Amino acid sequence: MNRYQVTYDLLPSIERGRLLDVGCGDGDLVFMCREKFGECYGIDISEVRVERARRHALEKHMDGLYFCECDADEGLPFSDSFFDAVTCISVLEHVFNPPNVVNEVHRILKPNGFFIVQVPNVAWFPYRIQLLFGKLPETGGVYLGADWEHLHWFTKDVLVKLLLASGFQIKQVACSGIFAKYREIWPSLLSGDLIIKAIKSR
Repeated sequence: MNRYQVTYDLLPSIERGRLLDVGCGDGDLVFMCREKFGECYGIDISEVRVERARRHALEKHMDGLYFCECDADEGLPFSDSFFDAVTCISVLEHVFNPPNVVNEVHRILKPNGFFIVQVPNVAWFPYRIQLLFGKLPETGGVYLGADWEHLHWFTKDVLVKLLLASGFQIKQVACSGIFAKYREIWPSLLSGDLIIKAIKSR
Protein backbone atom coordinates (compact mmCIF):
# COMPACT_ATOMS: atom_id res chain seq x y z
CA MET A 1 0.00 0.00 0.00
CA ASN A 2 1.13 3.55 -0.62
CA ARG A 3 1.72 5.96 2.26
CA TYR A 4 -1.60 7.75 1.77
CA GLN A 5 -3.60 4.53 1.97
CA VAL A 6 -1.73 3.44 5.11
CA THR A 7 -2.37 6.86 6.67
CA TYR A 8 -6.05 6.70 5.73
CA ASP A 9 -6.39 3.24 7.29
CA LEU A 10 -4.76 4.43 10.53
CA LEU A 11 -7.22 7.30 10.94
CA PRO A 12 -10.53 6.85 12.77
CA SER A 13 -13.84 8.05 11.36
CA ILE A 14 -15.06 11.17 13.19
CA GLU A 15 -18.26 12.32 11.48
CA ARG A 16 -18.19 15.85 12.86
CA GLY A 17 -14.44 16.00 13.32
CA ARG A 18 -11.79 18.18 11.73
CA LEU A 19 -8.62 16.96 10.04
CA LEU A 20 -5.57 18.94 8.94
CA ASP A 21 -3.00 17.71 6.42
CA VAL A 22 0.30 19.60 6.83
CA GLY A 23 2.08 19.74 3.48
CA CYS A 24 -1.01 18.72 1.53
CA GLY A 25 0.43 19.27 -1.96
CA ASP A 26 -2.36 18.81 -4.50
CA GLY A 27 -4.73 17.66 -1.75
CA ASP A 28 -4.83 13.93 -2.54
CA LEU A 29 -4.90 12.80 1.10
CA VAL A 30 -7.38 15.54 2.04
CA PHE A 31 -9.80 14.30 -0.62
CA MET A 32 -9.42 10.70 0.60
CA CYS A 33 -10.10 11.65 4.22
CA ARG A 34 -13.19 13.75 3.54
CA GLU A 35 -15.43 10.69 3.90
CA LYS A 36 -14.08 10.14 7.44
CA PHE A 37 -14.29 13.71 8.77
CA GLY A 38 -16.81 16.53 8.71
CA GLU A 39 -14.21 19.10 7.65
CA CYS A 40 -10.77 18.62 6.10
CA TYR A 41 -8.09 21.29 5.86
CA GLY A 42 -4.87 21.29 3.87
CA ILE A 43 -1.91 23.64 4.07
CA ASP A 44 1.16 23.78 1.86
CA ILE A 45 4.06 26.15 1.29
CA SER A 46 3.45 26.06 -2.48
CA GLU A 47 0.87 28.56 -3.73
CA VAL A 48 0.65 26.68 -7.03
CA ARG A 49 -0.22 23.39 -5.36
CA VAL A 50 -2.74 25.00 -3.02
CA GLU A 51 -4.51 26.60 -5.98
CA ARG A 52 -4.52 23.25 -7.76
CA ALA A 53 -6.09 21.59 -4.71
CA ARG A 54 -8.77 24.29 -4.53
CA ARG A 55 -9.54 23.85 -8.22
CA HIS A 56 -9.85 20.09 -7.82
CA ALA A 57 -12.24 20.57 -4.89
CA LEU A 58 -14.45 22.80 -7.05
CA GLU A 59 -14.34 20.33 -9.94
CA LYS A 60 -15.33 17.48 -7.62
CA HIS A 61 -18.14 19.60 -6.08
CA MET A 62 -16.90 18.66 -2.61
CA ASP A 63 -17.78 20.81 0.38
CA GLY A 64 -16.10 20.86 3.77
CA LEU A 65 -12.63 21.22 2.20
CA TYR A 66 -10.35 24.17 2.95
CA PHE A 67 -6.87 24.88 1.57
CA CYS A 68 -4.42 27.66 2.34
CA GLU A 69 -0.82 28.58 1.64
CA CYS A 70 1.28 28.30 4.80
CA ASP A 71 4.90 27.76 5.82
CA ALA A 72 4.80 25.24 8.67
CA ASP A 73 8.12 26.57 9.97
CA GLU A 74 6.37 29.85 10.78
CA GLY A 75 3.64 28.24 12.87
CA LEU A 76 0.22 26.78 12.09
CA PRO A 77 -2.53 29.42 11.74
CA PHE A 78 -5.16 27.69 13.87
CA SER A 79 -6.41 28.07 17.42
CA ASP A 80 -5.52 25.68 20.24
CA SER A 81 -7.30 22.29 20.32
CA PHE A 82 -8.99 22.90 16.96
CA PHE A 83 -8.41 19.56 15.20
CA ASP A 84 -9.32 15.96 15.93
CA ALA A 85 -6.53 14.63 13.71
CA VAL A 86 -3.44 15.94 11.92
CA THR A 87 -1.43 14.22 9.20
CA CYS A 88 2.10 15.14 8.20
CA ILE A 89 3.37 13.06 5.28
CA SER A 90 6.92 13.56 3.96
CA VAL A 91 7.22 16.98 5.59
CA LEU A 92 9.43 16.88 8.69
CA GLU A 93 12.55 16.07 6.65
CA HIS A 94 12.03 19.32 4.72
CA VAL A 95 11.33 21.85 7.48
CA PHE A 96 14.02 23.84 9.29
CA ASN A 97 12.84 23.03 12.82
CA PRO A 98 10.96 19.71 13.21
CA PRO A 99 10.50 20.08 17.01
CA ASN A 100 8.71 23.41 16.54
CA VAL A 101 6.41 21.94 13.88
CA VAL A 102 5.57 18.93 16.08
CA ASN A 103 4.91 21.24 19.04
CA GLU A 104 2.55 23.28 16.87
CA VAL A 105 0.70 20.11 15.85
CA HIS A 106 0.36 19.23 19.53
CA ARG A 107 -1.02 22.70 20.28
CA ILE A 108 -3.76 22.62 17.64
CA LEU A 109 -4.87 19.05 18.41
CA LYS A 110 -7.69 18.34 20.82
CA PRO A 111 -6.87 16.17 23.86
CA ASN A 112 -6.51 12.56 22.67
CA GLY A 113 -6.34 13.85 19.09
CA PHE A 114 -4.56 11.73 16.48
CA PHE A 115 -1.26 12.57 14.77
CA ILE A 116 -0.10 10.48 11.80
CA VAL A 117 3.44 11.33 10.69
CA GLN A 118 5.54 9.78 7.92
CA VAL A 119 9.24 10.24 7.12
CA PRO A 120 11.92 8.38 5.14
CA ASN A 121 13.85 5.90 7.29
CA VAL A 122 17.60 6.47 6.93
CA ALA A 123 18.26 3.24 8.87
CA TRP A 124 16.61 1.08 6.17
CA PHE A 125 18.88 -1.85 5.28
CA PRO A 126 19.76 -0.66 1.72
CA TYR A 127 20.69 2.76 3.12
CA ARG A 128 22.95 1.10 5.67
CA ILE A 129 24.72 -0.69 2.83
CA GLN A 130 25.19 2.62 1.00
CA LEU A 131 26.75 4.13 4.12
CA LEU A 132 28.99 1.08 4.51
CA PHE A 133 30.46 1.85 1.10
CA GLY A 134 30.85 5.54 1.87
CA LYS A 135 27.78 6.76 -0.04
CA LEU A 136 25.03 8.96 1.33
CA PRO A 137 21.56 7.35 1.33
CA GLU A 138 19.37 8.66 -1.48
CA THR A 139 16.20 9.38 0.50
CA GLY A 140 15.10 12.31 -1.68
CA GLY A 141 16.20 14.30 -4.71
CA VAL A 142 19.84 13.53 -5.52
CA TYR A 143 22.31 15.90 -7.15
CA LEU A 144 26.07 15.31 -7.43
CA GLY A 145 25.77 12.21 -5.27
CA ALA A 146 24.05 13.81 -2.30
CA ASP A 147 20.50 14.28 -1.01
CA TRP A 148 20.06 18.05 -1.10
CA GLU A 149 16.27 18.16 -0.69
CA HIS A 150 16.13 16.79 2.85
CA LEU A 151 17.34 18.90 5.76
CA HIS A 152 16.97 16.14 8.36
CA TRP A 153 17.27 12.37 8.49
CA PHE A 154 15.17 10.18 10.75
CA THR A 155 15.39 6.76 12.33
CA LYS A 156 12.58 5.13 14.29
CA ASP A 157 14.19 6.05 17.61
CA VAL A 158 14.76 9.68 16.61
CA LEU A 159 11.15 10.12 15.47
CA VAL A 160 9.73 8.40 18.55
CA LYS A 161 11.83 10.57 20.90
CA LEU A 162 10.71 13.71 19.06
CA LEU A 163 7.04 12.79 19.46
CA LEU A 164 7.38 11.79 23.11
CA ALA A 165 9.19 15.03 23.94
CA SER A 166 6.28 17.01 22.49
CA GLY A 167 3.66 15.23 24.61
CA PHE A 168 2.52 12.45 22.28
CA GLN A 169 1.93 8.81 23.09
CA ILE A 170 2.95 6.28 20.43
CA LYS A 171 0.10 3.96 19.42
CA GLN A 172 1.42 2.20 16.31
CA VAL A 173 4.46 2.06 14.02
CA ALA A 174 3.70 1.16 10.41
CA CYS A 175 5.23 1.45 6.95
CA SER A 176 4.13 1.58 3.32
CA GLY A 177 5.06 -0.35 0.20
CA ILE A 178 5.01 -3.98 -0.83
CA PHE A 179 4.89 -6.59 1.97
CA ALA A 180 4.40 -3.75 4.48
CA LYS A 181 2.83 -6.02 7.10
CA TYR A 182 5.88 -8.28 7.11
CA ARG A 183 8.31 -5.37 7.22
CA GLU A 184 6.48 -3.92 10.22
CA ILE A 185 7.99 -6.76 12.26
CA TRP A 186 11.28 -4.82 12.18
CA PRO A 187 10.50 -1.44 10.59
CA SER A 188 13.72 0.28 11.66
CA LEU A 189 15.69 -2.15 9.46
CA LEU A 190 13.24 -3.40 6.83
CA SER A 191 11.18 -0.33 5.92
CA GLY A 192 12.10 2.53 3.62
CA ASP A 193 9.74 4.81 5.49
CA LEU A 194 8.25 5.13 8.96
CA ILE A 195 4.60 5.92 9.64
CA ILE A 196 3.71 6.55 13.27
CA LYS A 197 0.25 6.90 14.77
CA ALA A 198 0.35 8.93 17.98
CA ILE A 199 -2.17 10.63 20.24
CA LYS A 200 -1.96 13.86 22.22
CA SER A 201 -1.55 12.54 25.75
CA ARG A 202 -0.78 15.74 27.67
